[in-house]
Amino acid sequence: MIGLDTNVIVRYIMQDDPEQVAIAVEIIEGELDHDNPGFITLIVIVETVWVLKSVYRVPKAGLVSVVDGLLTTRQLRVENSELVFRALRIYRTGKGDFSDALIAAVGAANGCAETLTFDRNAVNVGMRLISAKRD
Repeated sequence: MIGLDTNVIVRYIMQDDPEQVAIAVEIIEGELDHDNPGFITLIVIVETVWVLKSVYRVPKAGLVSVVDGLLTTRQLRVENSELVFRALRIYRTGKGDFSDALIAAVGAANGCAETLTFDRNAVNVGMRLISAKRD
């Protein structure tokens, strides 16, 4: 297994730097396979979504498609893929960010009764809103 950084994944998806794209394609399509997969960490998944959303302005449907593609590509393995699938399902219909959905899913999988937040949108992906003013 070979770890892949965010920039390799982004180059492969966005096809925006000919030299780096050629290398990313050669690695992902030529060197990796089911027996020798590329490994994508949760951090890389979150960074990839953030870069595609903030830098490339990829709409939500496109982000969902990208994450789904990373999860289902035979030559890639995603860390805790079942949690990423769960977060993706929640993100698809919720108003919060993908990272918030993943934070809530990881917390629940690790025994958290709930995940607390000050972010009103994160409530839509499984967190509980707390007040800045607590009695």
